[in-house]
Amino acid sequence: MIEALTRLDWIAIGLATLASYVLGALWFTPLFGRAWDRSLGISRERGTRYPPIYYLMPFVSSVLVSVATAILVTAIGAEGWGESAVLGLVVGIGYSAAVTFTNAVNPVTPHPLAFAAITGSYHVVSAVAAAVIIGAF
Repeated sequence: MIEALTRLDWIAIGLATLASYVLGALWFTPLFGRAWDRSLGISRERGTRYPPIYYLMPFVSSVLVSVATAILVTAIGAEGWGESAVLGLVVGIGYSAAVTFTNAVNPVTPHPLAFAAITGSYHVVSAVAAAVIIGAF
């Protein structure tokens, strides 16, 4: 596993990070933004400015997920984008979506299943995309 750290492709990691970040911007704004807001019981007003952490933390998380995915792809010896996509599905569903569903079911989320479905599916698609990009390199 430690050896995998020396063989990481940082260009692939950068591209996977960018893809995940851009996908999140699209997913939670024009694609599913209104439904996601409703699931949280909020309404996003046009022109609302969010603090920098709102944009920074998803980027940091995208970097961490991309690095972890690259380590796993390298460590298990996934060959090509097909095997990497399967790894992305396992990680996306088995960890990201599962944790998202668990975190969503709490007394303060007005529509936990909608929130979990929107957020969890983003994490699955993002994990698969990152793994495919990394595996293709």
